[in-house]
Order: sequence, then structure tokens, then C-alpha cells
Amino acid sequence: MIKQYCIALDIIRMMILHDVGIGGTRLVSARRPITPREPRRQLYGRLAPPGRPPSAINLKYLQQGANTLPSLEPIQLNSTAGTAASSSLRSDSIDVKGSISIGSEPAGHSSSTVIGREKLPALANIPQKLSGSLENIHDYENQESKSSDQSNKSSQPVPTHGSANSIVKNHPLKRRQVQSFEEKLQAPNAIATDDKSLLEDQSKLLRRSNDLLVQSSTESLLEMLKAYSGLKDCDESTTAYISAILHELYVRVKNSKGSWRGTVLGALYGLVEASSSKILLLVASTVLAMNVTGSNLTGACKLVFKIARNENNDNLFMDSDVPELLVDGLGRASPIEDAEACIYGYGAVRFLTGSSNGANNTTANGSDVGNNVRSLAVRLAKHGLCQLMVLHLKMINEIASTTQLAGSPLHALFQLSGALRTLAGNYCVAVPSACHLSNRHHQRPDKKDENEDIAQIEQAVPLLVRAAEMCIKEPEVQANIIRTLSVLSERAECCERLAVAASRLGILLGSVMQTSQTVEKGLATCNRLGYILGNVMARWDTARNQFYCCDVSCDALLATLEYYANKSFTLKNQMGDSIAQVLTKLIRILANMCVNGDVGYGMSRRSPLGEILLNILLKVKDPKSTELEELLFATLGALHNLSYYYEPSDTDGASYQMHAGSIAERMKDICGTLCSILGSDHNPARSEVARVLGNMTRNTATRQTFSEENGMKILKQCLTSKNDELMVTSCGVLVNMLGDWSSRVPFHEIDGPTLLRRLLHRGVNNRDWIMAGIACQAIWNYLIDTSDIMKSLGQVEIDLICGALADGLDEDNLFGGKEPDIFWEDFAPVATDLWERLQMCLSNGNSPCESSDEYV
Repeated sequence: MIKQYCIALDIIRMMILHDVGIGGTRLVSARRPITPREPRRQLYGRLAPPGRPPSAINLKYLQQGANTLPSLEPIQLNSTAGTAASSSLRSDSIDVKGSISIGSEPAGHSSSTVIGREKLPALANIPQKLSGSLENIHDYENQESKSSDQSNKSSQPVPTHGSANSIVKNHPLKRRQVQSFEEKLQAPNAIATDDKSLLEDQSKLLRRSNDLLVQSSTESLLEMLKAYSGLKDCDESTTAYISAILHELYVRVKNSKGSWRGTVLGALYGLVEASSSKILLLVASTVLAMNVTGSNLTGACKLVFKIARNENNDNLFMDSDVPELLVDGLGRASPIEDAEACIYGYGAVRFLTGSSNGANNTTANGSDVGNNVRSLAVRLAKHGLCQLMVLHLKMINEIASTTQLAGSPLHALFQLSGALRTLAGNYCVAVPSACHLSNRHHQRPDKKDENEDIAQIEQAVPLLVRAAEMCIKEPEVQANIIRTLSVLSERAECCERLAVAASRLGILLGSVMQTSQTVEKGLATCNRLGYILGNVMARWDTARNQFYCCDVSCDALLATLEYYANKSFTLKNQMGDSIAQVLTKLIRILANMCVNGDVGYGMSRRSPLGEILLNILLKVKDPKSTELEELLFATLGALHNLSYYYEPSDTDGASYQMHAGSIAERMKDICGTLCSILGSDHNPARSEVARVLGNMTRNTATRQTFSEENGMKILKQCLTSKNDELMVTSCGVLVNMLGDWSSRVPFHEIDGPTLLRRLLHRGVNNRDWIMAGIACQAIWNYLIDTSDIMKSLGQVEIDLICGALADGLDEDNLFGGKEPDIFWEDFAPVATDLWERLQMCLSNGNSPCESSDEYV
């Protein structure tokens, strides 16, 4: 009775010291599956099956609208207002009747002026930027007249409308402007002698050009753009000039409506072949600003996508309204009827929010790419992108519930889920407080905005789960959706939503294996499904019970485990997902499920789990790579939790039904394999193995197996190592082993008492109270019912042990009146009991140690 009671007491005390030996269950962690970043921004990555829209797009097919622009007259300058007043005029919107609404006057009133039909000419080769931009004026000091002539020739507009060009050619402003510019170029001596004067003259010329654009009619602006129709390569001055025109046109047409839009679009689409990303982005922003729909919206989204494909253009998006305009444009599209617009629109979003994904990369000019990406993500989320994605997911699911998704809507779902993944995975959206943005467009979202974004992302979780279920016959789309759920599962709020769908995800895991044509095809999906479910099981006990109670889910998990356990662990797919990684994630699900007592006990009896884990353990017991080492640790974590709940009574072994291939049935074989790992000098998992054996050796049959495998000699190697963790966990196994009388003789033969005394001294000297406490536990069990304590320990060892105990219990010397260490408070009662019993046995003439009334 005393012997059995002391073992039970040891177990209770060891549960307090749960990090060693006979501890409670522990959660298992795993690395997040990472999809390698493609060197180029592609719409679908490496594989693009037939029928999918290409990443490389051509916008030549865009049809120019046939509607003509209403008669718009040029602005008549007020002779009394002067040049300064005229420069402040700007057309804010276009009236469908052809009148232009001028900005507010000083008195606060607005006026509208109907102006004549004279057109402002296209002023080529003027080095200018956007209105008011004086910082980027280029220095033409070293330009030769020959290069100037070549530049003029290359940027000469192509005449397309004779009548318009004749007006442009003979316009007095045209002659005056060109003359002024030529005079500047023909004065090399003045340039060489006075650089400051040249800069001032160029600044005046630039301001004058911008003023002329403000004063010109919209029809004139369009004629200027049409003159550059079909333009491809262009120099900086031409780019600056066209950009200025587009900027002025953008201000006028923004949020305007009218039959003239076809003409505006026709002029804009003539520039889609330009090599300048700046021009293309201004064209896209102007088209989107007109609230276009249908094919025009699709064309605008394609244009934005084309620009976003180049990482070097990310900074252009930072200084434009295109991110917000793109969200507005996608809001006018249906993922079913306007699927192509959604494909390229969400593809652009994926590029803009996913580049570098918060990394501290810098461009050639020193700008922080990571901060730019985070800023774009914040702007998109703040403008309602999360809400829009949820709405589009609902629309897709509604259609897919009655009709099999195919074609463009399916591709739109692919891009939508990918954009949601990059947006949710962006650090700034996840933790807005970490972003420090000063630009007016990049203000950090407040707490309310942050909560709204998180709430919207939460709503997307069940929709994505449903979409993944409906895409069983489309494995690549399903894999992309599951990659998104993998990222979302790292958020506690989203993980709670996933917990409700834990059993459905388990069923989905089984379907992936059944529908995969080859072993490699299903690796990516299974790897990420395993990661999702592992995260869920680590957080929510309700999910553990739900999954365990669903036989279909459990069977799917075990079937998938068994399937991959019989394959080569080094097999990989093109993205780098290997069978070893998949098995690690699947075993992690199992380990985290078994934290729950009912689940752990039930799974320990389930067939063929023991057979599967033993098979894996045999293949990875001597890991040759990091992946195999991680798989070994995950397997040991699962065995630790399963063996913790497997504790059949020694007296009712006949009545305890063991299922073939279960943990209970294969316990002896598993114990033998663990002993071989523990005896390996350089195996990195020896401490974890000792923890598992600390649970298993609570059972008599397992202790017998351990002894048959030369367990005591193995423990001697561990107790004499320099690894403190291994010494402590191995001593935890010894606590159970010394409960059996048959184990004490072999323990004495390996000089065990001296090993324990040294361990006790080491713990006390290093203030490692866990080590000192477990050494006291082992000494206690060794002396439980000995008839001769002097023979069992020897006078020298007894004196040394008592001295170590006295030092460890000297609270004043240890803490100097301060609050004791919490671990010391667990050590002190055990050490006190052992010290008193040693003193009592010695004073009674080596009589057997008896339990005091306190413990009986």
C-alpha cells in the first residue's frame, strides 16, 4: 500500500512540474507553410492551364467611343483680371450641355463661362511636370542642338485631324510658345554664364504652359491627346507634357457624366501603347474617375494590372488616387457578369498589397518598399476593400450553390481569394498601430477602422470554407482558397470562426487525397489544411470535441496520415511542399486534439493510429534533415499527449479491450523504439523522448519493456550528460522505474544513488529547483521500503545528500528575507520530507522508512 501510494504521490507532484518527465499534455507548434514568391508578378504563377486569362495583356483591342464631344469654347480671359487671376482658373467638372463650371471666386460665388471654339495647340518638347511641380525640372545645360532636334522629331505629334491641326498650327499662342522655347534653346552663352537665370526662365515657361492648359477647352485637351495617338516610346519632356494634359483632364472629368464620355475614352485609349508607366497610370485614373462600367471598366482594370505588374511602379500608386478608384470600380462590377474586370482588378490588388509583404526592402532611390506596400494596403482596406470582397464572395457562393462554377467566374474567385490573402497577411492591416505614415493619403486607421476591417475579414472565413467545398473538382482554385484560410487561421478572431467548421475542414482533407491525380498534386492543399486545423486545435477545445465526434473527419485524418506515411518522405511538389511537411502538420492536428482528456483517451484506443505513428517513428528516428527532425518532434509530441491519457489499471488488463494497431496495442513496440532513440548520443530529440517515456512508464508492462531494453544503462548515459533538460526528463523516467523493487538492484549496480546525489547538488548549486525537486522524488522512491538505508546509500552519500538538502532549505541564506522563488516553494516540501525521513531512519538504527501520519 505504501509503495503504490508513493508512486501516485510522485505523479501528482510531477504534474505540478509539468515541463519535465511525467507532465501534463503540451501543444505542438509547426512552421507556417510558405509559398515561394515568384520572381515575376504573374496572374496565376508557374502553371496556367488552358482557358485562363494571361498575365501579358494587349490593350489594342479597346474600342474608342463613337460619341462626339459637345461644342466647347475656350475660356475668354478677363482683360482686367490679369495673368495672375487667369492662372488660378480651373475647370472642376464638365456640364453635359457643354459649359464648364469654374472654381469658386474670391467672393465665394461660382460662375460658368461659355467660351469660343479656338483650340489650344499641342506644345511639344516642353520640359514640364505636373502643375506646380518645380522640383523635377531637368537641366538642359549640356544638351546639344542636334540632340534637341532629334528629340523634337521623335516627339512630333502625328496629325490625325486636318482641321484641328490647321487651327493648332496658326494659333497665336502656339507661335508665341514655340518661339519662346526656341529662343531659350538658342542661347547657349547665356546658359553657360547664368545657370540660375536659366532655371528661373524654365520655371516661368513651365508655369506658363500649365496655365495655358488650365485655360484651354476640354476639346482642345482631347485634340492634344489625339495628336499622340499610337505613341510608344517617349522622352521625359513628352511624358511630362502628356502627363500635364492628362492631369488637367482628370480634374475635369472626375465624377462627371454625359454623352461626351465616348470621345474622352477614345482619346485616352490612343495612349495605351505608351511605354511610360506614368502616362498609363494617369490614363487609368482618368478612365476610372468617369465611373465607367462594362468593357470600359474591364479595360481600365487591365491597364492598372499591367502597371502593377512592375514592382518599380509601386511608388506611382502611392502618389495617385488609383487604389481608391480601383476599389470603386470593382464595386461597380459583378464577379459573375464582369468576371474579367474582377480577375485583373483583384490581380492588381494582390500585387500592390503583397509585394515584399512588409519586408524592409528599398528601391534604387532609397525608398522603403515595405512601408509603401503597407500604406497601399491600409488605403485599400480603409476605402472598403474588405467589405467589397465579402460581398463578392457571397455573390459567387450564391451562384455556385445552384450552378457549377466554370470559366471566368472561377478565375475571378481565384484572384479574389489571392488578393484577400495578401491583404490579410500584410502586417499593417493586421497591426495598424505599427504603421507610421505621414502622407495625407496614408493616415493610420483608427481603432474603429481596424475593428471594422477585422470584422469584415472574419465574415469572409465561412464564405471561403464554403467556396473551398464547392471547388472540389477545381483543385488549383481550392488550393488557393485554402492558402488564404491558412493565413487567416493565424488570427485569433478568424480562428474562432474556423473552429465552427473544423469537422468540415477534416472532411475536405479526405476529399483532397481522393481527388488528387498524383501524390504531388495534393501536397500543397493538405499541408495548409493541416496547418489550419492545427492552429484551430491549439486554441479551441470545442473544435477538438467536434472533430473527434465526427467519425468522417477522424477517419479522413487517419486515412490521410496512413496514405502519406507509406510514401517517400523526401517527395516534393514544385512549390516545395514535401510529404514530411504534410505529415508534420497532420500529426500536429492529432497532438493538439489530444490536449482534451476525452479526445486523448479515445484516440489512444483508435485503430490504426499506433501503427501509423510507429511506422513514422521508425523512419525518422535518425533524422538527416531539418524537415525530418521537425517531423520527429511532432510525432513525439503526439505520443506524449496520447500516452498521458493511456493509463489502464494493472489489475484489469484482461477487461481492457485493445484494438489492433492502436496506441495501447503497440505501446511496447513504441517504447522499444524510443529507448533506441534515447540511447543515441547525438539525437536532438532525446529530451522529448524522455518526456514520452515518463508518461509511458507509469504502466507496469511498459516499465518491464523499458528494463528489457537496458533502460537503466541508457538512463545512466542521460544522467551523466551535460544537457540539463535531458538530465531532468530522464530523472522523471527514473521516478517511475524506482517504484518497482525489481528496478532498484539494477539501479544500484549502475551507481545510481551517486548519480542522484550529484543531480541534487547540481540543482541546489544552480538554483534549479525543478532539477533538485525531481532528484528528491527519485531518491524517495529508491528508499521507500528498504530494510537497510545504510546499505542502500552508504554513510558518505547520506551525509552529502543531507548537506545538499540543508543548503537547499536555508531560506534566509538563499533569498535574504526576500520573497522565495515559486519553483523553490514546490521543491521545499519534497526536500523537507526526504531530509526528515533520512534523519529518522538514521536515529532508529537503520530501520525501514515508514510513512508519517501526514502521508498515510
